Amino acid sequence: MSEKTRDSLKSKFSDGERPSGSDFGDLIDSYVSKQNDFDGDGNLQLTRGVRLGDSAATVAGGLRFNSNQLQVFTGGAWTNVSSTGGGGFQTGPTIPGQPAVARDSFVGIGSFPAAPQFKFEVQLAANDGPGNEVRFGNVVCGNGAGLTFQTSAVIAHQQQAAININNNFALRQVSTGELHLNAPTGQLISLRQGGLSVRLGISALGNVIVGGQSELAGAPAGSVLQVFGGAFKNDGTGTWSFTSDARTKDDVQDLDLGLAQLRQVRPVRYRYNGRAGTTAGRAGVGVIGQEIEAIVPETVQRISVADDPDLHDLRVFDPSALTYVLINAVKELAAKVEHLEKALAATTAPASSTSPAIA
Repeated sequence: MSEKTRDSLKSKFSDGERPSGSDFGDLIDSYVSKQNDFDGDGNLQLTRGVRLGDSAATVAGGLRFNSNQLQVFTGGAWTNVSSTGGGGFQTGPTIPGQPAVARDSFVGIGSFPAAPQFKFEVQLAANDGPGNEVRFGNVVCGNGAGLTFQTSAVIAHQQQAAININNNFALRQVSTGELHLNAPTGQLISLRQGGLSVRLGISALGNVIVGGQSELAGAPAGSVLQVFGGAFKNDGTGTWSFTSDARTKDDVQDLDLGLAQLRQVRPVRYRYNGRAGTTAGRAGVGVIGQEIEAIVPETVQRISVADDPDLHDLRVFDPSALTYVLINAVKELAAKVEHLEKALAATTAPASSTSPAIA
């Protein structure tokens, strides 16, 4: 930039004057050069600051310094860029021991009753849409919507936030610390390891899947807990507890299955062939579903397998009923043993004292 004032240059180049080479140099330096004064993106570069004055011109994007405030004209009104009572940006207290420069200041966006307390702070009201949300790429942050959730913190994908952030959020935490992990109705939730390995999931139907995220082939309807692989308990029992109170049961009838049915059961050894989600080659001991269904039908359910049309009536076996069939069988055997013991006792009893003596 020229070190000469405009008045000085005017006098050098007035009528009748003979400007020197240095005068021409000063004149050239007074112009802004595209090559020297702009960066590669076309931004004007200044070695010193800019001092703005006041302006009444109503041109959108205009800047002015008015009433100790830096203001921008939005096209409809002059708005404070920095203030203590609101506006676009405002600086808060600097970090103790650091110089009061912009990089060490606290920045707030929104309406603040006092100075911001965080390095970068955005004031948001109850979430009523984009006007009270913050977006970073596809991530939308904000408060919850409505009276129930307006004090909670919410994170969602921008497309889901636009639909219904209270129903479609990804993560929500209330002020007490309670945490909600969520997906829209019909969508999967999975906890992963290494990015790909699903360790725990909630299926599209809302069932909990241990070791996966999709419904297990062969799982009966209403199987809210499914395990893809083996399961282990260390409480010393192999069974699950369930409600058995008489007040919860209607139409109670004695079970008439017992020894006769138990004698028809054919235990077998087998290996799975991989169909219906089974592990191919895995050996086991059990029964054949079609056979046990004919003997104790209460132990078998028939279901369809979506990815194998030939298994539209797949048999799924629940062995718990056999426990009670076995109890009846034991009771029958006990009755038979008791009857035989009485008969044997009768045949081996000593002669009565009233019996005639044998000569």
